[in-house]
Amino acid sequence: MGRSPSGPDSQGDRHGQDGPAAPRPAGERGVSDTGIRALLVPVPGASPTPPPEAPGSVLPGRPEAARPRVRTPHTAPEPEHGAPCRSCGALNAPGRHFCRSCANPLTDTAPETAEGPYAGQRPRLNRDRSRWITRAVVAAVIVAVVAGGIIGGPPAAQAVQDHFAKRVPVPAALWKASHSGPGQDAKLAFDTYSNTWWGTGYSGNSDGQYLEAGFSQPTDLLNVLITPGVSARTPQAADPARPREFDLIVTDSAGKKHVSHPRINDGGAQKIDVAVRNAMTVRLVLHTAYGATEEKQVAIAELEFFGRSAR
Repeated sequence: MGRSPSGPDSQGDRHGQDGPAAPRPAGERGVSDTGIRALLVPVPGASPTPPPEAPGSVLPGRPEAARPRVRTPHTAPEPEHGAPCRSCGALNAPGRHFCRSCANPLTDTAPETAEGPYAGQRPRLNRDRSRWITRAVVAAVIVAVVAGGIIGGPPAAQAVQDHFAKRVPVPAALWKASHSGPGQDAKLAFDTYSNTWWGTGYSGNSDGQYLEAGFSQPTDLLNVLITPGVSARTPQAADPARPREFDLIVTDSAGKKHVSHPRINDGGAQKIDVAVRNAMTVRLVLHTAYGATEEKQVAIAELEFFGRSAR
């Protein structure tokens, strides 16, 4: 058995026989190691490609109102029974005043033409009778007033004059009282001050006690103004009692007494009508009082008189 050939020639022959030759190293292809590194390592100074710009912020869109939908009108069902319209002939339900189709009135609203006067007939005048009725009523009132003055005589005429007369204050020239408390003299009720007062000096209702004023000459007295209590303010619990019921006696120049029985409210100035001609004195006689106790006396802050003006 012979040995296989050895040596380079024999090795080359074996490669040639077995297949293609193996690739050679890079250095053997004519490319240096520096060139290979340049391909792998980036070149200094080369700027990278900038990334694409991101989209900017956008404002939200404004909400739009929903567009109204057009509704198709539904035709009302035609009534089976009803009066037809004289204009368009459409049937209308009973109770309607205007046509549902053309809106013309269903009833005849035209005024009826009145029958004109006959030939030779004079038309009647359209006069307003209310004016004649008003005039008749006014004339009747005037006649009644005049007749009352004639039949009633001077008292009726004086009452009319006193009603429309101008009032003037009449000062009291004289005064007196049945009794007075300490420091509460009768003159304090006629001093034109409402914070001073006359007191009876007796506890309880002071029934029968009186306060009187006199005038220097006959006076046509119309009203008496009384301020009960100690002042014109609202009465307090600790204040003296206030007149409630009393007699008002007015004596005229002939000596005739005119008596009235007033009842007043509690507190505040109050007017009393008297209407006495030629009055000389006025007397107020107490009977009952507000807030009367065994420790309180009845008080009157002011009495004022008003007469008919001479003008």
